[in-house]
Amino acid sequence: MSVEAPAMSILPVRAWRALSARGPRYAWHKVLRRSLGRWPSWKRRLVYADPRHYWTMRGGHDYFREQEGQAARTDRIEWLADRIAAYRPASILEVGCGYGKLLRALRARLDCHLVGVDFSATQLTQARSFLGGLARVDVALASGTRLPFIDGAFDMVVTSAVILHNPPPQAEQIRREILRVARRFAAHNEETSVSYNRYGYDTAAWYRGEGLDLVECGPIPADLEPESSQFCVARLPYDLPDELSTRLG
Repeated sequence: MSVEAPAMSILPVRAWRALSARGPRYAWHKVLRRSLGRWPSWKRRLVYADPRHYWTMRGGHDYFREQEGQAARTDRIEWLADRIAAYRPASILEVGCGYGKLLRALRARLDCHLVGVDFSATQLTQARSFLGGLARVDVALASGTRLPFIDGAFDMVVTSAVILHNPPPQAEQIRREILRVARRFAAHNEETSVSYNRYGYDTAAWYRGEGLDLVECGPIPADLEPESSQFCVARLPYDLPDELSTRLG
């Protein structure tokens, strides 16, 4: 008769593997992530308080392997890519592109220039491998709070589960930067619910508050929790009738 080892007994093995692969800081980060499930407030404070630090530690091959092993994640990305491609944008910037899963799905549907930025060097290292060989796909290290592009540089700017990881001041900066560099559309997949690792925002309500039209808004059928998911596409001033564009300044 076989007996499964308790989950906690596996933790030292995982910690040792993490230590060997990426050093003590990553190992400690992984121990905290795995062991603080019963104390969500401490988990938010110790693990998720700094999104850049979290995704630098979390990103890379381990995260890539975990995500690619979940069929539901792929189903959601395929759905998002279909919806985004329907607008036939001339160029796309993805803020918080991670290892490039959405960019790869978009390249299979569109021939336009695709650019991804992320503030995690480990995520981008994985992205360059995952996207290698695809034409007209570029990735760069940058924060969504200060995008290194001119005003109106991209036909469409996209985020997928990115703004929700940032506290309100940073979330607001990201939204403002998206409005600055997007020319026609801003498309978002952002959860509205709050948990230990996300703040949750009603992105559609924010755009309505700015006086901008939503071309579409609704839950994501392919999401694991569709009731708290939200996909919305806002039409931006560059693409609005002259009188509304003038009113928005």
